[in-house]
Order: sequence, then C-alpha cells, then structure tokens
Amino acid sequence: MTKGKLARIDLSNGKITKERVDGNLYSKFLGGKGYAAYLLFKELPWQVDPLSPQNKLIFMTGPLTGTRAPTGNRFCVCTKSPLTGAWLDTHCGGFWGPELRFAGYEGLIIEGKARNPVYVYIEDNEIRVLDADWLWGADSFSTERLLKHKHRGRREPKTAEIGPAGERKQLISCIVSEGRAAGRGGAGAVMGSKKLKAIAVKGTRFRPQDLVQNLDAFNKAVRRCYKKIGDEKKTSPRLRGSLPIYGTANIIDLVNEAGGWPTRNFQAGSFEKSSSINGPAFADSLWVPRNSPGTKPCYNCPILCAHVAIVNDGIWVGTVDEGPEYETIWAFGPQCGIDDREAIARADYLCDYYGLDTISLGNTIGFLMECYERGLITQDDTDGLELRFGNAPAMIKVVEMAGSGSGKIGSLAAEGVKRAAQTVGKGSETFAIHVKGLEVPAYDPRSAQGMGLCYAISDRGACHLHAWTAGEELLGWNGRDPRLTEDKAEWVKDMVEGGNAVWDSSGLCKFSGFALSDKDVRRLIVAATGLNYETVEDLKKVGERINNLTRAFNLREGLSSSADTLPRRLLEEPMPTGPCQGDVARLTELLPDYYRLCGWNQNGMPTAAKLHELGLDFVLTKLRAKKKKRRKRAKRKRVGK
Repeated sequence: MTKGKLARIDLSNGKITKERVDGNLYSKFLGGKGYAAYLLFKELPWQVDPLSPQNKLIFMTGPLTGTRAPTGNRFCVCTKSPLTGAWLDTHCGGFWGPELRFAGYEGLIIEGKARNPVYVYIEDNEIRVLDADWLWGADSFSTERLLKHKHRGRREPKTAEIGPAGERKQLISCIVSEGRAAGRGGAGAVMGSKKLKAIAVKGTRFRPQDLVQNLDAFNKAVRRCYKKIGDEKKTSPRLRGSLPIYGTANIIDLVNEAGGWPTRNFQAGSFEKSSSINGPAFADSLWVPRNSPGTKPCYNCPILCAHVAIVNDGIWVGTVDEGPEYETIWAFGPQCGIDDREAIARADYLCDYYGLDTISLGNTIGFLMECYERGLITQDDTDGLELRFGNAPAMIKVVEMAGSGSGKIGSLAAEGVKRAAQTVGKGSETFAIHVKGLEVPAYDPRSAQGMGLCYAISDRGACHLHAWTAGEELLGWNGRDPRLTEDKAEWVKDMVEGGNAVWDSSGLCKFSGFALSDKDVRRLIVAATGLNYETVEDLKKVGERINNLTRAFNLREGLSSSADTLPRRLLEEPMPTGPCQGDVARLTELLPDYYRLCGWNQNGMPTAAKLHELGLDFVLTKLRAKKKKRRKRAKRKRVGK
C-alpha cells in the first residue's frame, strides 16, 4: 500500500510520534485531501477556534506524489479555516511534497502551540523542533534562503514557510513553498497561531521507484501517460502549446470575450484593456526567456506552465516574480481596474514576500476601491490614498500595508472581504463578493451558470478548482451553452466527486487532466498502491465519500444550506454587457438537483442511507450526538428562563 508513515508533532510539548498509515482508511480515502478529511473529522473538537492550539494543521501527500507519474508533485494543507470557520484544503506543487515522501512520510499532523517561535527540521528518520527566534519576522524568501544555508549539505532541503502576515495571524495569509503558495483560506494564520515558522525537509530514504508497489505495472502506466501527453492528436492543444508558452494566462482573451472576466469588483464581465495583460503581453515583455516554455517547472512536470517575470524598468524595476498566474493577473488587474503588467507582477511578488493569498487580497482591494468611489470610505480610512479603480500605485501601497500590518486600510484588506464589509457597513455587504467568507475567483457566474453552482457548493467556500466548468462554458470546449442550467448539476457533481476529490487526494496536478483520463489515473493509483480499484467507478466512490465527509464537517461546524449561496450582486444585478447581458446567476434552478443527485435532503444534509452506503456511519453518529447536545443546551436555556 504505502511504505511511508504519518508523523504527529505536538508543538506544546515537543513530542513527536510516528504512526502507520491505516490500510483500510487509505483504500477508502486515498491520501491527500481524503485522508486528511478523515483525520480532522475524527480528531478535531467541533466548533473549536481555528486559531487556538486545539486546531490541527495537516500536511498530506498523495500516493502519486514523488513518483514518476507526470505532475506527481502535489501536497495539500488541511485545517479548519480561520477565514471561513469551515473546512479548508489548500494545495501546492513544487518539490516539498515529493521531498517529504522521500524522507519516508505520507503526511504531518501538527498539533498544539509552541511557547516561542519554532521550525520543524526533517531529515529522513530524524525530526526536530528547533528554535526560530532568529527567523521570526523574516519574509518568505529570506526564510527559505536562511534555512537552506543552515542545513546545506550534499542535498538541499525543501521548505514550506509563512511570512510576516502569517506570523500576525492575518486571515488571508498563506503558506509559501519554493515560491509557490498553498494560498486559500488562511492556512498561514493557523501556522502562525502555532508559532511555527517553517518546515524544512531533506529526504533520502526512498527513491521515486521505491514509492510504488508494482513497479513494472506502474512504469507501463507512466509510459502510456507520457505518450498521451506528447501525442498531439490525443491531448488538448492547450497542454502542448498555450500552457507552456503563455501559462494559465493563455485563457484570458477567451474568458474576456465570453463576458466572464469580472471587472471592477464584478460590476462587469469584460475588461476593455485585456490585451495589455493577457498571456502574449506577459510572454513578450516580462517573462524570461521571452515567448518560451516555462522556466521553473514543478517536480516531474512535462507541461512547463510556470514562468518567471522580471521588471527591467519603471518604479518597480528589479522585481523578480514567479508568474503571475491567471487568477493573480485578474485579482490585481481587472478586479482593480488596472492594466499595468509591472504593477501586477509587483503585487504578486509582495504577496509571496509577505505570505498573502493573491485572490483574496486582490478581491478585497477591488471591493474597497468601489467603497471609496461610492463615498462609503474616505481618505481618513485609506491612510490618505486615493483608492480608485485604475490607481496602480495605490493598489501596490495597500498590498504593502496589508503585508506589513500597517495602517487602517492595510489591516482592513488583510482580513478579507467579508470582514471588510462588516467594518465598512452602509450596505457594502451587497457587493462584497465571497461565498462562505472565501473571496470569489476570476469567473463571473452570470456568464457561466455552472460556475455559480461550483462556487456555492464548494466545501471551502468560493473555489474554481473543486469543480471547473469554465472550460466548456467560457472557452468553447465541447460547445456547452454557458447560459443554460440544464444537466449542469449532474455535471458539477461528477466533477466534484469523480474528478477533483480524487485528483486532490492522488498527488497529481489537475493540468495533466488535459491529456490523461480517469482510466489513466486509476491505472497509476492501482499500480502505486496495490489497492483493488477495479473500475473508474470504484475511484469515483472514493471521491463521493470525501465530498460527503467534508460536507458533514461543515454541517458539524454550523454551516447550513443557507451558506450554499452567492453574493447578492451576482444573484440580483444583471450582467450589464457582453454575450450574457441581462443574465444573473440562476442558482435556485441548480441547487435542489445537486442535493438530490448527491443523496442529500432538501436542506443539503447527507441522508442516513447515503452515509451508510459510503461506509460513513461514524459521521452519522457524530452528527446525531451534536444534535442531541444542542437540544439539551436549548432545554437548559428554557428552564433557566
């Protein structure tokens, strides 16, 4: 099944224990998101404060992480989100996940809270909790550099760390690893609350071939995958051409033309200056080398989508930034009414430097810009900044202030759009664009009805990755009409369970899905683990189990079906222009079908029959126990009155 172990690290007392991976659980939940969901549901007290020592922070790899499977480099971080108060899984590529597996670990369970700043150093069998006073306050890049220097040797350690924003427990802070980020939901704040600055890993116990059970079958499956990736007839042209040259920014023009690129805080769906900040514009002017495949790939990646930008002139000269990616270009571009490539690259760099999520911060700044233009906040609230749409220097200043924790506007922006709206008030809640407290990404659901459902039902809040219908709705793949709702609930359910929950637990990057099928993934997982998934449907059942478990986690934490909604602007304000002019997100046409197809009741709760079918009877027991406690508490209150 797997040779690796789980390491449990209690920062309160420095105790470190190593546990075997439960084979039965591994077959039910795989690794990654699935296994972490089981651990959090079973071990985390319900309604615990996310920033308290009682919360747990789980770093988990998948069965294909570190193997020779193409793009087998992903790890995830799972916890209770301080931003949403709900389930959080956030994912990252690069090299840290493979290195953890090479050291002999499938995952780390971080518990408690250290008295003083610490970092964890792992070198094969040895795990140490070391003093980090000398690192506390350092930016992400300096932290990585200092740790690599301190633990240099024949093999360079890989690091995952927080920046100053995470140390201050800012709610949109992230975890940065080798210039990439596990960005969404505030995992960096949880890490900071535990006084954990970084985790450095150096692994030599296992080689990639040691991580699989049936090497011959695995190598055969890998060869088949690489052949498909290299075959122009069998793979998406985006995988072979657009992604390597233009990165994720390759889709900007198509999304913009379809009217689905949110502009000026979702007031419109297209940006009139998109040609200044699309893929070709970045490839020709900022990315090095120009108009070439990505120069900083993740471990074992044949796609090469990651680029490096260098600003050679202007007020932000000298900025070196990995990316920016599609979502980040949107967040600091159209969302803020800005068409300045150098400013967008600078904002992205600063977010990595301080450890902030680009989607959440850019979304929040766009919201604050609208507040300023409406007169709901003034220069007294913005520390003297004229925070208007299109003001790139003001936008950069807010990013700096959010990262450094300075000024009124910096503190406001660093806590996310939901809390910013609560502070501003004056009706601003109606155009605060979030779901469950997590800021909405770069696809407007008024122009893609399926994406509206994706955002509403995602377990971590507004998420474009747990189900992504934009390819067919906005990019023209397979010609799905973005304005229709028919059959989209079934489509989204299949993507959530049959695709993304499994892929997020496997260790593969989703971009390999442009070439690989579910059958290819099943062959890889079976050969790697020795588990008996005879059909793709067997794996889909794993995804369904994971989706129901995280749903139950959120129900336990107090989220009801009322949280499965969209911002009022998207539900009530028609798209003003573009191909979907006059449309709103018609969520009420989709949610009931989605609940029914999932086997949930009309209130979005998994039925007892569904939980039993999936082998989740322990979930039903926990939910019933919670309901019983609530009734007793309510009765005591009535008696007290």
